Amino acid sequence: MNKQNKEKGFTLVEVLASIVILSIIVIGIFQMFIFSGNTATSNQTKLVTTHLAKATIERIKIDHESFFPIDIVEPNNEKHTFNKNNCSNYSNCDLFLVKVNDLDYEIEVTVSQNTEHEKELDLINVIVQVTQPDKNLHSKVEGYVVDE
Repeated sequence: MNKQNKEKGFTLVEVLASIVILSIIVIGIFQMFIFSGNTATSNQTKLVTTHLAKATIERIKIDHESFFPIDIVEPNNEKHTFNKNNCSNYSNCDLFLVKVNDLDYEIEVTVSQNTEHEKELDLINVIVQVTQPDKNLHSKVEGYVVDE
């Protein structure tokens, strides 16, 4: 007598193989979501540092005496740096430490007059660097401020 097995279905090996394949695909998709989220957060922090640097240099153009004393800048190629560590000597320390989205950003302002020509035109070379220490991100903006 020839009996034929008429039951249809998947074997245990086929089920296990399909579970392994689906698991690999799902893990890959989750890794992609995690990477995308981390990248978006990092990009947002970098964007904040860039905007803070631009906004700070614009504030310095309007009121540079809040950030540094003008009498310290002389045309001698010497750069003077102002940050949260030495702000109490010259200005308000709140200007050099900003909190945005529950993250602290440190602002550093470097000023110099490199030539007599800059002194004649009353130009001060200003470099603003904003750093987010937790994520080790920073942005730098450079420009001239007119000493009026």
